[in-house]
Amino acid sequence: MEKYLCIDLSRTKLRYALVTEGLDVLAEGNEYIGIDNREEVFGPIKTVADRYRDEIEGVSITMPGVIDPAKGFAYSGGVFSWVRDVPYADELSAYINLPVVICNDAKAAALAEVGYGALKKVENGVLLMILNTGIGGAVITDGHILNGHHFAAGEFSYMKGDYQRREGYQDMFALANSLDGLSRLVEEASGKKNLNVLRICSKMAAGDEDVRRGVEEYCDRLAVYIYNIQCVVDADVFVIGGHLTDDPNMVKMIQASVDKIFANDHFKNIFKPTIKQCVFHDNSRRYGAVYNYRLQKGKI
Repeated sequence: MEKYLCIDLSRTKLRYALVTEGLDVLAEGNEYIGIDNREEVFGPIKTVADRYRDEIEGVSITMPGVIDPAKGFAYSGGVFSWVRDVPYADELSAYINLPVVICNDAKAAALAEVGYGALKKVENGVLLMILNTGIGGAVITDGHILNGHHFAAGEFSYMKGDYQRREGYQDMFALANSLDGLSRLVEEASGKKNLNVLRICSKMAAGDEDVRRGVEEYCDRLAVYIYNIQCVVDADVFVIGGHLTDDPNMVKMIQASVDKIFANDHFKNIFKPTIKQCVFHDNSRRYGAVYNYRLQKGKI
């Protein structure tokens, strides 16, 4: 059975896992990295790759940025500002002397759901990953991820919700519906501060109606963006991921808000999608990395 080294890059560290084609995780761990230059990233990757080079078919990287996975080309790299129009996979492959494929991290999470999870056999769907500071995701069309001309399809964070075009960026999807946005709405509704998503879910479970009001406002905002996306893509399913959906009740509340906005739609010409919880949470990118490696190497 083939094995792959899956590496997920973030601001301060890389998470790695040795994963089989059957998704068995044989080893995993972390290494700290820098973000300022190529060596600060490639060096730790080589350290990990050297441990497993005799066991693996190759290395599959998931990372922020605008990525062409078929060519292994990075147009940008998110927090890695030195990544700009870089043949990333080829450069890293030469550096560590192993085959390398790369993929945007949010799209890797989508690939996990397409290949093995809630979007498997779904022809048209959307993945929304509710992250700490932004919203990544992907659009699925005809069973494949839509990349777009510049490989930036699914960059939902930058969507605007204010037709009055006021100054600033306070109407961005990323600010309205990030986890920070959830905390702000709950604080406004309840007066309670320093609530992360786990504390919010705990207080809802305990019957705190003020907290619940803030969460309902959050879900209503999210439903507006889901409605707007649905007008464009006509998806069958929206899969919601991230820590937000660790609580199944949150998914039910999102569905209730979506039901409400579609029920109140005057024209009734837009088809209501089903809201589902993602199958993979913290491990979604590593499983997506397996799928991407097999996809790019013609094994799927």
